[in-house]
Amino acid sequence: MKLNKNAQVLLERYLLAVKRELSGRERMDIVAEIESYIYDSLDERHPQAVEVTEKELEEVLNEMGAPRKVAGQYSAQRYLIGPRLFPTYLLVLRILLLVVLGALTLSKIISFIVGSMGNVWLELLGLLGSWWSSALSVIGMITLIFAIIERVSEGKSVEEMEELQKLDISALPELPENEKEVKRVGVSIEIVLGVLGVVFLTYVQKTAGLIPYWTNASAAQQMVRLFTENFVRFIPFMLALTGMEIARNLTLLVQGYHSSLTNWWDVAQKVADIVLLIFLISSRPLVTLDIFRAITGMVDLGNAEPQVNTALAVVFGLGIFGNIVDIIQRIVGEVRGQSLKK
Repeated sequence: MKLNKNAQVLLERYLLAVKRELSGRERMDIVAEIESYIYDSLDERHPQAVEVTEKELEEVLNEMGAPRKVAGQYSAQRYLIGPRLFPTYLLVLRILLLVVLGALTLSKIISFIVGSMGNVWLELLGLLGSWWSSALSVIGMITLIFAIIERVSEGKSVEEMEELQKLDISALPELPENEKEVKRVGVSIEIVLGVLGVVFLTYVQKTAGLIPYWTNASAAQQMVRLFTENFVRFIPFMLALTGMEIARNLTLLVQGYHSSLTNWWDVAQKVADIVLLIFLISSRPLVTLDIFRAITGMVDLGNAEPQVNTALAVVFGLGIFGNIVDIIQRIVGEVRGQSLKK
């Protein structure tokens, strides 16, 4: 029996997704067994067919269920969390461990850059201790939650979990040759904006937060403060993050497609952005209204300056929320096999 072109591609995507859910030396044998089962099922359903269509293959795959469900049937028996919940448990655990440990590491890096750390070796030991305690806490908390769900829902159907067991054709990973292409115009614009950002931040760092202004076209240049010292001390970290983002975009331009490397790079970048924004919010005030005072001659602005800094904190908070959403979507996509290669 032969599959047509579209059906063959669908089968390879399905088997690739199953393979990514398996581990151990026998996973290739398991994938071969599953492939053989699919062909046997097709042969039973369409014994006279010369060529199987994509729709006919989808019927078999839908009955089998999501790759995670099929792979779970070949996993070793777990006593605390059963095979029905274990794939979802691993997914949630991976996401939380990555986010928590990454945030701890980046907070230490920022503390080092802004000069608020003590002895480096003691801080490093403290970081290792934080990693260990945080990892244990996350693992314990998630394991307890899923163990409770396992016991409470034993013999029952959990709607949210059942959704993860259903086959979603659109969620199957693309084959390597079908990687998502890069929008070169958009990436090029991001590179240009990144370079301009580096130039601006470097200038602000050099002037310690001062910017030039002129009262009129013939007046001499004067310098007035816009950014506080609290803001300026974070500029080295901002420059590093901007440089990493420029490097990532250049990598995308050169290779021409989004790869696992650039996707995880983006996740790490967003985690770093979140940590930086948290530090900035906690270090207010970040800006002053001295330039407005210089231009208008108004000395007493009341509560305008604190209100501006509060509004800036709200914007940063929205940025943190947006980055968290993007990180979760990216990690879920990678872990579930939408773009991660093995």
